[in-house]
Amino acid sequence: MIPDIQVLLSGLTSSRGPARELYLAARRFDVVFVLADEHFMELQRVLTYPQVLALGGGISASDAFGLATELQRVSQVVGPLQHHDWPSCPDPKDWYLLDLLMTSGADAIVSKDGHLRRLKARLGIPVYEPRDLVRLGII
Repeated sequence: MIPDIQVLLSGLTSSRGPARELYLAARRFDVVFVLADEHFMELQRVLTYPQVLALGGGISASDAFGLATELQRVSQVVGPLQHHDWPSCPDPKDWYLLDLLMTSGADAIVSKDGHLRRLKARLGIPVYEPRDLVRLGII
């Protein structure tokens, strides 16, 4: 499973909910997170935003380092990625998720972003919300 940053942060900082269940399943190795270096670069970028640092009661620099270390432990990190243009995806910052799906052969992308979820109908790309994984019995 390829989680986007929003799903990762929600799973890492929430005490309950489908994204948290997905993260805990990855910690148990019931599912495998497939990540790219771009995940860590985006994580580094968003961890400078005050609203992100306030998640889960507050994320310190030490917490952020621990999160990155934990993600390395429970994930398969794939790279380098073969890059493509994705004109059907309006946010070029999310193209790496699609590149990672094609490069790694992962089962799906997990995201709450509507523009990514619409790619399932348009292009047949497997994109699910965390709650879909609960409904499907994957987590």
